[in-house]
Amino acid sequence: MKELIQQKIRQFLVHSFLYYQLDESIISDSNFDQICKDVAKLISDNSDKDSLPYHDLAKSNLAENASGFYISNYPPEIISAALHLLYQTSYVDSMSFETFLSRFGYISSEIKNA
Repeated sequence: MKELIQQKIRQFLVHSFLYYQLDESIISDSNFDQICKDVAKLISDNSDKDSLPYHDLAKSNLAENASGFYISNYPPEIISAALHLLYQTSYVDSMSFETFLSRFGYISSEIKNA
């Protein structure tokens, strides 16, 4: 169960970053809304909250607006995962990873392999 919660929190943060920071979306709004609901429920039902990575970040942002709109400081691992996912999903056939990163204001030395 802990692995499922970790996966859902990470999924919420990655897609939130893509949408609110990069103005990109690779899932539907209804899919994202469902992820938000799932994360909120899993967090509220889990008694071992302190051991979950990004728990506080996800919980506080889901409680405020259920979307992640107000997250301003995403963890580097989330940024890296989001950029790699977006590149593989939408840009791999049209440009190099370095060109893709520069389009969004990043350089490859800033981005870890996710």
